[in-house]
Amino acid sequence: MKKYIYVIIILFVSITTSLLVSQSFRVGQIPNGGINSCANCHVSAFGGGPRNSFGQRIEQSFLNSQGNVVWNSQLANLDSDGDGFSNGVELQNPTGIWNGGPVGDPSKVTNPGDPNSKPNPTSVTEEIVPQQYRLLNNYPNPFNPSTTITFEIPKSEFVSLQIFNINGELIKTILQESLNAGRYEKRWNGEDDFGNQVVSGVYFYRIKAGHFEKSSRMILLK
Repeated sequence: MKKYIYVIIILFVSITTSLLVSQSFRVGQIPNGGINSCANCHVSAFGGGPRNSFGQRIEQSFLNSQGNVVWNSQLANLDSDGDGFSNGVELQNPTGIWNGGPVGDPSKVTNPGDPNSKPNPTSVTEEIVPQQYRLLNNYPNPFNPSTTITFEIPKSEFVSLQIFNINGELIKTILQESLNAGRYEKRWNGEDDFGNQVVSGVYFYRIKAGHFEKSSRMILLK
């Protein structure tokens, strides 16, 4: 009997350790994630167990097919813990544009999943306003099933971002609204305006903002 108990204990410890190790890599997938470590996403600072509000939001909407965190402007702009500061502000990356490595002031980082952990107003990183209009290359490209389009506008404008096929036919309207000056990321999941998946091929994305207009090419592979 004791033998079976020992086996059960060993299996439990092994599985628990495996789960903790397998998900601890996510700490490095958000800006300054190492400061609060597993407490960024879990109620317990040791990781595992119930997720806090930030961890729940990531689990629901911001994991890719490999289980990696998708850090972007949408997640950065959310206020997961309802403390009046966005996730990006608390992690010292308000724009959501981050490709790994140091960012912001680590000494001013707070926990985006804990409403009792929030920045002093004087510690909030100021977002740099772009100096010119820019449409950046989408990434990834080629892509399957989705890609991200990034653009910058130096002042408030009515912005239109649309997808066209190689014949010049409108496939998808990503955005048509007034935006403040800043840098934005918009995701296209390969669907048309009716929710249908489009076929593989070459597509063009075009932005119009005031007098600025530019198009770029992307390739959908399936």
